Amino acid sequence: MQLKVIDPRVEVRSPVPVRGGRPGESTKASGAKSFAEVLGEVRRDHEVTFSKHAEERLRTWGEGMDAEKLAKLQDAVDTASAKGARSTLVLMKGVAFVVAPQTRTVVTVIPEERMKENVFTSIDSAVLVDR
Repeated sequence: MQLKVIDPRVEVRSPVPVRGGRPGESTKASGAKSFAEVLGEVRRDHEVTFSKHAEERLRTWGEGMDAEKLAKLQDAVDTASAKGARSTLVLMKGVAFVVAPQTRTVVTVIPEERMKENVFTSIDSAVLVDR
């Protein structure tokens, strides 16, 4: 049977035989990863990244991304990605982000005081956070 790789990040490997063990016995000796380690890797793969331009905007703006804002941004990107969006405006209280959901990359950041006269073009979706 031939496997078709849809996502280039997926690595196809040969099946590995399951080794028996006692409940509670550590898998570290066999070199296998624990469920928590695998889950942590998957979460890191789904983190939002910032383009150089977006990082510069955040620095000049002077506001950092706290954990709460980052979590809301990641949820918004998940929502847009699930709908098949290609370029999304994420509006949050005090800031807007233009995001490419397929690559989970923030393209630019616009603080609230600069949004008053801006026109957002070339987006196909918007996610409103903090309604």
